[in-house]
Amino acid sequence: MSKTNAHDGCGCGCACRSTDSARRSLLTGALALVALAPATATRLAVAQEQAAATKTTRKPQPGDKLAFMLGPKEGQPIQPGDIEAGKEPTLAYPMDPQTGKALVAKANLLTVVRLKPEELQPASAKNAADGIVAFSSLCTHYGCPITTLHPSKTQIVCNCHGSIFDAANRGAVTQGPATRRLAMLPLAIQDGALVVAGKFDGPLGPPTS
Repeated sequence: MSKTNAHDGCGCGCACRSTDSARRSLLTGALALVALAPATATRLAVAQEQAAATKTTRKPQPGDKLAFMLGPKEGQPIQPGDIEAGKEPTLAYPMDPQTGKALVAKANLLTVVRLKPEELQPASAKNAADGIVAFSSLCTHYGCPITTLHPSKTQIVCNCHGSIFDAANRGAVTQGPATRRLAMLPLAIQDGALVVAGKFDGPLGPPTS
């Protein structure tokens, strides 16, 4: 008697595997919230659901402001003084300067941190605004949000599987399982607000193949 694959018994072929993959993605996304305060984790989860349902496809463009994703200033422009060195990352979305609306989409979520000028290596310094750097928040291992500052104060951490990225060196991987650096978004300061100064300098999220 021949052995059968575990998926054969369900009778749905690759559809079953797709469902399993979706479930794993939801689970790992939830694990990324464990290290956050309960209220913040809940709001982030809700925001992620809203982003998943949005039809926004516009990517960040030069001149877009940055807006807070969460907190008492949610949806408001971020000023340089709002981001302090040594503090946990700020999650943000680009904001359309014409409409004043945040461009809410999973692919637009940003992790923003501030480093001391002497900590920035040239690769990050050229894309920084007064020590503030922004990266795609999608971990390149499994797509979980990057939400935590490493004890080194210069690296950022994905809580799903522990990947660590060097914010001082263009988002380079310093600890896996991720193997690809985070995409960096160039910033500038304009009229007292943080604005996008260029396009993402690399692919977003996990490799597709």
